[in-house]
Amino acid sequence: MKKRVTRNDVAKLAGVSPAVVSYVMNNSNYVSEEKRTAVLNAVKELNYTPNIFAKSLRTNRSNQIALVGDTLQAELYGELSNRLFEKGYFSTLFFSHKDDSFINKLIEGRYEAIFMASNAFEAHQLNRIVENGIPLILYQSRNYEGLDPRIVIRVPDFYDGVRRVLNFLILKGHKRIAYIPPLLYQATGAEGNDFRAKAYSDTLRENNIEVNPDFFSIHTQSESSILEDVFFMMTSYKADQRPTALVASDDHIAAQVLRYVKKLNLSVPDDVAIVGWGNIASSQITTPELTTVDTEIPYFAYEVSEALIQMAQGIKVESKLYKGRLIIRGST
Repeated sequence: MKKRVTRNDVAKLAGVSPAVVSYVMNNSNYVSEEKRTAVLNAVKELNYTPNIFAKSLRTNRSNQIALVGDTLQAELYGELSNRLFEKGYFSTLFFSHKDDSFINKLIEGRYEAIFMASNAFEAHQLNRIVENGIPLILYQSRNYEGLDPRIVIRVPDFYDGVRRVLNFLILKGHKRIAYIPPLLYQATGAEGNDFRAKAYSDTLRENNIEVNPDFFSIHTQSESSILEDVFFMMTSYKADQRPTALVASDDHIAAQVLRYVKKLNLSVPDDVAIVGWGNIASSQITTPELTTVDTEIPYFAYEVSEALIQMAQGIKVESKLYKGRLIIRGST
């Protein structure tokens, strides 16, 4: 069995002390450029990888950050994970469960910070995380009563983005506009506490357009239940009464809906326009390409990863809303 390369091996080859190797690996400024170069060359030659677990025992830090979601936002989580890794942090992705035992596992997991992009929990459950000394960034898409002020909010401006979408569609002559909430949305109808749902109902009313409860999908436990709602919307009404536009809460759902309505022999956008959210890569490979709200995922992930690391190091971070940009493509 091949012997594991140690810090002492690197130090010997580089002609420095083991402490200098540690300084270089931790990107310290207290090392001359000559010694830094010697250490890095030795690291490369020996293919040295620091023992993260041993380091965590020495420093009492895990360098672990938890990413929690209830939908698959692969591009966002991928960007976050890569950014964190570049800074020496490992991330673990969880799909959330609503019960307290999941929160307990997070608290017990020695995570230095948590990014929560889930609608599954109530304020008192989220508060427990920061009460136990773990920094938390919340990707907040709905209103919470009694949220601990120590919780940092980093999120796209859902309300503003959906208003832009609705006003764009209304200017194009659409009045029968349906809204499809995110997966696992806690269904309370268009008057619910989801920021996108509120923007939907507010904008329609401001334009003297009636909010039809049938045009608001509330069965979002799975993609199949969402498509069942779409089937009901598009087949239960005559052609001059059914929705002429469908606004989905993310591009993945929008792409699924687009494919589904085409199977119903409906033309996009002639019979029904479709709008997504996020501007993920797949929004440009549908036929037609999706109109969507660009939330600049790479930039957002960079900012959130930096904030998570700062919070893990005890640095105060402020909440922030990120404005989206409407990108008009062939689906409208």
